[in-house]
Amino acid sequence: MCKNVSFDTNKAFRFLIKNAASSEQMRQLHEQYSLWRENEPSRFMKKPVASDLQRFFSPGKENAALPVLLQGASGPRLAQLEWGFIPNWRSDRPKDDPLKAVDRATKALEIGRKTWNSASETMFDDEKPTWRDSAHDRRCVIVLDGYFDFYYHDEVKYPFFISPDNGDCLLVAGLWDVATINGEEHLTCAILTQQITEPTHDEEDDENTERPLRMPIILEPEDFALWWEPIEQGDYNKIDELEKLMSKSTNEHLDYITIAKNDEQRIDNNEQAHEPFEYPDFDVDLKELYRK
Repeated sequence: MCKNVSFDTNKAFRFLIKNAASSEQMRQLHEQYSLWRENEPSRFMKKPVASDLQRFFSPGKENAALPVLLQGASGPRLAQLEWGFIPNWRSDRPKDDPLKAVDRATKALEIGRKTWNSASETMFDDEKPTWRDSAHDRRCVIVLDGYFDFYYHDEVKYPFFISPDNGDCLLVAGLWDVATINGEEHLTCAILTQQITEPTHDEEDDENTERPLRMPIILEPEDFALWWEPIEQGDYNKIDELEKLMSKSTNEHLDYITIAKNDEQRIDNNEQAHEPFEYPDFDVDLKELYRK
């Protein structure tokens, strides 16, 4: 899973500008970035508040505004989307009974407090209406410094940080949507993940059943055009192309380091979240463990 991330919004936006597909796209992105820096954000951006722009460790429950690249009507667009997906069909309904409207709004916001990840294997399924519409035409690229996971061994939890081995940004696949709740527009996103190991099952002890490991789907700038291309309902050829793109995602160029916990066995939001920490009794090859 991917429930804890690290990001630096300024670094992410500069990386996207530098790696734009053309000089025209670079100009567009640079203009968007400049206006945002001058405190003139677009609909898809928030006013830059220093404490919100960089998080060394950000759990999903914070619903942080993640740096994102999406395809707008006139080309790529920089965005900051709340991490915690709310589908558009959860929007306000003006004709609702007022009490029902309050209940509907509460439920919509509650959804966003737990929908940090979407399983890529089922995002097009009719049985998954939360993701289905966005899977067809609202896919995005979420730009991170890295993400965190935990390995459990002998009832001990070992945290580790995963990031690109060259220090660049980590580009992960995502879905986004817009919902209006209590008259306020919420632009939200979720990180797409893929299964990389099979579950193991102890027939004599259900508690020892291990869930399959999952990781975000990693993209490269050259993947963006195909990733953004809208797909009509029932166009299985394009869905197959997209699934092939997602299946090639690997951890080949990622670093895995164990990191320190504080006295409360948690990870602090500071530089230590990115620094290696050795546990004498831990000898697992994490990269090999997560290899597809």
